[in-house]
Amino acid sequence: MEDYPLLNQALARILKAKREELNLSKRKLAEAARLERVYLIQLEKGEKRPTVNALFFLSRALGMKASEMLVAVEMEIEKMGRD
Repeated sequence: MEDYPLLNQALARILKAKREELNLSKRKLAEAARLERVYLIQLEKGEKRPTVNALFFLSRALGMKASEMLVAVEMEIEKMGRD
């Protein structure tokens, strides 16, 4: 299956921005989301795509609903497509 255009990069931007907004280190976010720190780093670099399970844990750790995360990512993809 082909990757959706700009998905990894948009998710990476949203994750990093929200983490920094909340003043969380990568280690603290990874712990709160029950993920390996290396995996979180790969997500923030746009190198990996999260599982649905990881997306739910990340969203909760960032104080969002998974649906809110997806909307933010979708809006970022649209923004990136215009740039």
